Amino acid sequence: MTTIVKFLLILLLSFFSFMGFAHVSEEKAIEQAATDYMESYYKSDQAQMERAIHSEVAKRHIENRERFQLVENTGYSELVSLTKPKGRKWAKRPGEPLKVTVEILDVDGNIASIKASTDQYNFYNYIHLAKIDDQWKIVNVLWDNRKAE
Repeated sequence: MTTIVKFLLILLLSFFSFMGFAHVSEEKAIEQAATDYMESYYKSDQAQMERAIHSEVAKRHIENRERFQLVENTGYSELVSLTKPKGRKWAKRPGEPLKVTVEILDVDGNIASIKASTDQYNFYNYIHLAKIDDQWKIVNVLWDNRKAE
């Protein structure tokens, strides 16, 4: 093999290696934003919630009433304020650490879609994130309670 071919091969391998590393790095940042979001309620950590969510975040839930359903909306200020009360009082095992499960469903450019839940609460979230100013932030959350097993 000539020196130029070897050089080009090394350059090509380096590029693909970097791309793989960048992908793993992005997934870790997405997982961290979701973990910060889920943990902040349990830990009553307002700064952690603020790190995770965008100022225009919208969290929604379909609420079943006696004869109708409605969409309940929660925004940034309410999500941040919900970290102040002790979120552990509704946890299944408040004395134990929180385990967050994040399943990355799709990442495409500067947007991502994930499913997140914990072992302490009976709900799950479908979350959309956007990479804004080089940080992954949660912009949409749709959540529901798990069905009784």
